[in-house]
Amino acid sequence: MNTSTRRLLIALLSGTLALSACGNDTGDRVAGPGELGHIHDLVIDEDGSLLVASHSGLYRIESIDRAVLVGTEQHDLMSMAADNADILASGHPDLRLEKYRVDDHPPHLGLARSDDGGQTWTVEADLLGKHDFHALAPTDVGIYAADTAGVIMLRPPSGEWENLGAVAARDLAVNPLDPIQLIANDDDGAAWYSGDGAITWDPLPAAPTVIEIEWTANDQIIAASEDGTLWQTTTPNDTWNNTATGPSDVETLHIENGQWWVTVHGGAIHTSTDDGESWTPVYAPPDR
Repeated sequence: MNTSTRRLLIALLSGTLALSACGNDTGDRVAGPGELGHIHDLVIDEDGSLLVASHSGLYRIESIDRAVLVGTEQHDLMSMAADNADILASGHPDLRLEKYRVDDHPPHLGLARSDDGGQTWTVEADLLGKHDFHALAPTDVGIYAADTAGVIMLRPPSGEWENLGAVAARDLAVNPLDPIQLIANDDDGAAWYSGDGAITWDPLPAAPTVIEIEWTANDQIIAASEDGTLWQTTTPNDTWNNTATGPSDVETLHIENGQWWVTVHGGAIHTSTDDGESWTPVYAPPDR
């Protein structure tokens, strides 16, 4: 990216953020119409708050019509995951801030970590400007990351990042009982399986076309199609059953402690506590 292009991008970003911010008497920055854009991931914070990775930053859902910016930085968050008490994220940095600009490199955030619920971020300097991860999966064997270059990377608990197998993953799901088993889906919705820690990948021809996949602690694999169809299997190569139907236009599926969440195009969020049989709205973006 040349200097003039970078300056233009910074100017456009600053203008967009200024126009889209909604102020109030509390001083909180509340998301206005269309401000969240696509929602790429959800995390339940330690205090039970629902955190949203959006194109204009990290937001906390406070009520059905109120999403509040966490901190002051507004990164375009393409992925997010909880790593014990920390939050990991990737995507594109807030270029209003000089510390995130790398000359002659694309605006890639690499890996950012927050130990205060997203108020502040620490970025791995060797990844800044080099990697844009669209899926992150912390495990006991390390952090799996799906780079947009079409390769899965891993950083062991003590060690350097290493490149593993090639798959253009949109989402990653790791078996919590055996972290060398992973499922990925690509941008076309095709599912892939690895049983050797993401080194090799094989297609899953019996799997439906899906946009998001979760591998739960009770050894269930749950996936969502964009039309809201929810699928379940216990073995990647086994039959995938239509287990429920959720809201249509799905963007994100998140499952934690038996509770399901989906986000849909436009930024609305819904939750289910009965395995997708019924859904309750959690957040509805303002329309004006």
